[in-house]
Amino acid sequence: MFHKAPEIDLQHHPLKGEHGLPEHYPTPPLNNNSLFYIQRNQNKNTVIYELNRLHDGTINREFPMHVFWIRYSDKGEQKELNYIQNKLAYGYHSRIISKNCFEFHLAAYEKQKFYIDLNQKGESFVFTKLDDRLCRVTNLYVYAEELGVFPRVKYVEFYGFDVETKIPAYSKSIFEV
Repeated sequence: MFHKAPEIDLQHHPLKGEHGLPEHYPTPPLNNNSLFYIQRNQNKNTVIYELNRLHDGTINREFPMHVFWIRYSDKGEQKELNYIQNKLAYGYHSRIISKNCFEFHLAAYEKQKFYIDLNQKGESFVFTKLDDRLCRVTNLYVYAEELGVFPRVKYVEFYGFDVETKIPAYSKSIFEV
């Protein structure tokens, strides 16, 4: 579906700290299956989204992403999402578009559609529309207030790169109460 992926240095995103994302937050280690990550204002723990490949290297069509925590508060330990985190917040719902392309949305926000795509080299990327531009997503920052059991999200910042121009892209969605 989308095969024109820009060459991007994800370790040095030029918009980091320009908006809500604190400059001192770590950039998680990336690998060939890394898609994007989410950080929050509560702490530096980071939710990682990676391509979920089967043993033969193909994408798991039922669950195309593996989602887990890097718990920086626990010496960088990796930990799976719990049931509530998976069903109500950081999990996702996906559908197959083609052999190497999937549409998905996050459990907590169905309005924003994302697409996983593999290019001809087998590299994986996540795309979405930000301000009417097709952008490769690198990370999200979620600002929420703790109110009892479930936090209330005030805004989400999307970071990435415009697919055509390779210019950094940023968008902020504010949630009214």
